[in-house]
Amino acid sequence: MAFTNMINMQLMMFLLVAVGFIVRKKRIIGEQSRKELVNFCLYVTLPFNIFHSFEIEWEWGMLKSFALVILLSVGYCLVSIIMSYIFYRKTKDDRRKPLRYGTIVSNGGFLGNPVIEGIYGAQGLFYASVFMIPVRIVMWSVGTSCFMKEKNQKLFKKVMTHPCIVALYLGLIVMISGVEFPTSVNNTIEGISRCNTPLSMMLVGMMLAEMNPRGLIDRMMVVYTGIRLLLIPAVMFGITAFFPIPSLLRGITVIIAGMPAPVTTVLLSTKYNGDEEYATGMIFITTILSLLTLPVWCWLIG
Repeated sequence: MAFTNMINMQLMMFLLVAVGFIVRKKRIIGEQSRKELVNFCLYVTLPFNIFHSFEIEWEWGMLKSFALVILLSVGYCLVSIIMSYIFYRKTKDDRRKPLRYGTIVSNGGFLGNPVIEGIYGAQGLFYASVFMIPVRIVMWSVGTSCFMKEKNQKLFKKVMTHPCIVALYLGLIVMISGVEFPTSVNNTIEGISRCNTPLSMMLVGMMLAEMNPRGLIDRMMVVYTGIRLLLIPAVMFGITAFFPIPSLLRGITVIIAGMPAPVTTVLLSTKYNGDEEYATGMIFITTILSLLTLPVWCWLIG
């Protein structure tokens, strides 16, 4: 069941990419419109998606497990950040940006949640959502800073007022306070949130239609793929083996750590002068190969 869910999610992603590819090839959407859709995704659908992910029922009795999940997530973030600054020092700037970002952040929010739900059920899905809290904070702070070259004070202000970070603040407040919205508001938030995945994946397809595939699969792309799909989850697998961590929480940590590159790698590369073609290749290659690596990790963690 879990394996089937994982395959179905990844096949859906490829089909959405194919739709975007055809739309761009047929010139239904032009290059300028595609760039405007990137802004729409970054400033509208993605913030709603982040906010919606925090609309879960909070109980203070879950505080101990909550704290352990947060600790595991922080450990994963630290490992990813360290690796992002070790391996790409000699890479040219426009490619170093997406490589560092794609190492710090995985596609755990979109692809990880359904896979974890298929393995561990509703309880696993809740803890996966908790695990993603520090990941999202790092994603829109340290991760975003990979693309921005500004003075620290100005950069800090720009990152911390980004709509996606604001969505994090509001989401945490709503989750802890237990605020309930009217049905019409909830439906609106959920509806816009659901637009994010198909729009993001179709944008990847549009970018694939514009790109020249030559030169994408180079030595650094191979290195990155190994780091994203093998090295980071292997480190987390090893670390969690030394501590008395429940198998549920260990499994969530390893699975999210082993996810492919996130779609936001391309969105931010487009917005902040990264190599968007290379970033598109990162997503495409790691997502394809994750069809092989993720089942292996699922088997290893039992």
